[in-house]
Amino acid sequence: MLSTPTERDRRVQEAFSRLTSITHAQGLTTAALVRRVQDQGDRINPKSIYRLADPEEPLEKVDMRVIAAVCQALDVGIAEILTFDAPTIIEAFPEVKQSRMEELMARHSLRAGEPLDDAGLTELQQLVDEAESISRGNARRLANRKRRLSRTATPVKPVKP
Repeated sequence: MLSTPTERDRRVQEAFSRLTSITHAQGLTTAALVRRVQDQGDRINPKSIYRLADPEEPLEKVDMRVIAAVCQALDVGIAEILTFDAPTIIEAFPEVKQSRMEELMARHSLRAGEPLDDAGLTELQQLVDEAESISRGNARRLANRKRRLSRTATPVKPVKP
């Protein structure tokens, strides 16, 4: 048995939302979900849905009216939205796309002697743009995570000699 509230609190898992991945899978934006919830007659503050859509922020409390309205609008169960698994912070560029981009870059290099045609250049530019977008997203998520962790960190008290 745990003896102090502090020890007990350390064992409590954090809950996270999978709402963003569900809406993406259904081809919806969060704004579209808000409209869908309103269209079904639920009076939910849109900010509640936007907060629930943040996959990186641990959920401190959940309004069951909001969850019920979202579940109904998306035709999913609560277990599909809430999870106790920490979110993945880093998104990887798919290996197939990475290999294709490297192949196109090698062909396009001056040493290869085989310049890319317009279609190849367009494909290469799209792959580079996607890789950059993923990198920027990763950097943004890591910076946000660092900021959140620094806000919640317990300051260390200096030890008196």
